[in-house]
Parts: sequence; C-alpha cells; structure tokens
Amino acid sequence: MTEKSLLVVSRTPLPKEVKTSLVPPLSNEEAAELHASLLFDIVERAALHLHAQPYIYFDPADARADFEHVLRHASFEYKLKPASGNKFSDKIANAVDNVFSDGTRKLVYLDVDAALVPMHLLRHAFDILSLDDDVVLLGPDTSDQLSVVGLKKPHVQIFDALNAKDPFNVSMKISSPLSAMLFTLERIHCVRDLSSLRRVFNSFVRNGQSLEHARRTSDFLLGLKEKYGEI
Repeated sequence: MTEKSLLVVSRTPLPKEVKTSLVPPLSNEEAAELHASLLFDIVERAALHLHAQPYIYFDPADARADFEHVLRHASFEYKLKPASGNKFSDKIANAVDNVFSDGTRKLVYLDVDAALVPMHLLRHAFDILSLDDDVVLLGPDTSDQLSVVGLKKPHVQIFDALNAKDPFNVSMKISSPLSAMLFTLERIHCVRDLSSLRRVFNSFVRNGQSLEHARRTSDFLLGLKEKYGEI
C-alpha cells in the first residue's frame, strides 16, 4: 500500500514533439530541454519534498529510453510505465486506474506545464486528501485548464473534461454529483506558452528569485539568460 502518489503523463521530451508553441524564440532542442526540465522537477519534488511515490506514464509506448535518459541522474526512486489509450484524457484515466490498482491511497495528478506550482499548494492538496471522507480536489490554471486533480478513489470520468473547451468548469460539473467532498485550489500559473515562460523567466532572472525545489528548470533559465540575455 502506497500512502501518497504523484502522477504525470507526458509525451516524449524530444525536439519537435513538445513545447512547439515556444519555437521561436526557443529552438526545438531548447523547447524539448525545457519540457524535460519540468518533468524532472516534478518527479524530484514528489520524491524528495512531498515524500510521494512518483509515477511517470509515457507516450508513445516505445519512448522508455528517452525518459530514462532524462532521469538518468535521479537520486530517487520512480515508476515509469507506458501510457495507454487513444485520447490524452484516456491515457490519464487509464494511468489513474493503474496507480490505484497499484495500491495508492492518495493520488495527485499534475500536468507537466504545472510543474512549478508552489509547493505549499501541493502539500495542501495531500493534506486535503488526508480527510476521512472521499475527496475530489481540482486545481485550475489562469486559463481555466485543469492542471491538478487530487483523488482518493479512481473517479476517472473527471478527465473527460480535458476534451472540453473549458476543462476546469466542466470538471466541476462532472465532480458535483459524485458522493465526495469537492475542493478547489487557487488558480496557478503554468508554462504553456511564450507569455507564461517570459513571466517565469522575468521573475526568476530579473528579480533574482529562485524556483522553489526546481533546480533543473532554474538551471535551464540561467542558461537562457547566458545565451540570449532575455527571451
């Protein structure tokens, strides 16, 4: 039985496969490195700072070697498995089912783009999942995407909301009839597009703020500063 688990479902972090909306100004290789950095920081945060079991479900199914390369210097344990399903929402739902079948009691799903969510919110999410009752926790980002989902049971129908135009509001409608306590997190900033990347870059580089427990993404941003000066 695993007390706490953190789940991420990710495309392979290769050039032209991820973060293509950031090209330009980033190169395809830099966009892939950003995705890999965010992914690594999610897993490290889960294992070392949240004391949760990290699960990475990868897509496509033959991409294991690419993810093992990203995590080759990891000083923590993680579980790496192929995702299954046609739509991305199906891949997440199937992964959630599998993690609960693996024996977890509290599961937090986190979008890769939400990797830099403040740590106190992730801790708060697991605290809420410690309540005796069944709990559904939903976390929106600033564009009404569904970026965080906390569960004590595999209510996988919630992830159907990812196919809608306004995923967070639809997830609220799906969750409301469930016999579970419904909580929401405050809106978070995600690294989905150029403006959000610039926001993080400016906050970190120009104001000298460190990214909390996100050492690889911090190093990536410092590298951009050294190379370009600004984004």
